[in-house]
Amino acid sequence: MSMSNIFLPFSGGSGSERFLRNRGRLRHAVASHHVGKLRRAFEAFKRGEWKPLCNHRISNYCISLTSWRPRLPDLPLVLLALLQQTLRPKEIVVWLSEADLHNLGTLVQEHFEEFCIRFQTCTSDIGPHNKWLPMIEAGQRDPFVICDDDTIYPSEWFESLVAEDRLDAYVGCKCHRIVMGAEGLIAPYSAWEKQIENDGEPSHWIFVTGAGGAVVHPNRISPGFLDRTEVAQKCPKADDVWLKAAHLAAGIPCYKTRYSFPCLEFPGTDQSGLAMTNVEGGGNDDQIRNLSHYFSMISPKLRGNTS
Repeated sequence: MSMSNIFLPFSGGSGSERFLRNRGRLRHAVASHHVGKLRRAFEAFKRGEWKPLCNHRISNYCISLTSWRPRLPDLPLVLLALLQQTLRPKEIVVWLSEADLHNLGTLVQEHFEEFCIRFQTCTSDIGPHNKWLPMIEAGQRDPFVICDDDTIYPSEWFESLVAEDRLDAYVGCKCHRIVMGAEGLIAPYSAWEKQIENDGEPSHWIFVTGAGGAVVHPNRISPGFLDRTEVAQKCPKADDVWLKAAHLAAGIPCYKTRYSFPCLEFPGTDQSGLAMTNVEGGGNDDQIRNLSHYFSMISPKLRGNTS
């Protein structure tokens, strides 16, 4: 079975990103098209008729992500996309609860184990923070990439992200710009400037989102931000908010890469889970208020300083 190109090169620069930015029938159709190709590839993979075409160039960076029961049917498709990057990750670590690892099944694990994919169990469930915190707790000291389990990543995504990693900034592909509201306070998340373009400079005003992927440097995260109790009490459902606060506390700005791509979600995921509670439901604003001490570092005293 010939499936040498199971992806369309849908990154296409800022034009295609803007074209597909808004949710709608076209966006859904494009996402469904890519998911269909991935699903057919996985079925062929299970039958032994096809194998992922992994690049021989291997990065020093690994990828860490998490998933949970409603997303398990699509997890193999996400892994196929991550395996067929133009630069191969050193390894891919998938963090699951014990129950979800059991529900995933040994067959899926066996199919992927030869491709340096490790399925790890979490000691306790900390939601979206499972994608980064257990990695550091397990002793990871080198930088690693985090990503979401509901986004379709184009083949050049990983190479482009790690190529733009910086010593002076927290780097991500999909970023928003924090906006000031009344009385020098941070405006509600819904009013922020979404999916900004690269302007060449790191800034405390830039907010890195999980959907586009980001590069985590463990040595930048202070011990207080590794406290599971603090995570659960103050920011249980927004790892990107927590990591932003961690970098603010360390005085490290964020950087939007030159590379952009339309963050196409697996159909149905944009109307469920954290997308609804954090964005539409105002959950991000609640969690930002819980971390106002850190976010106040850019409001209002840095209003005239974007660096």
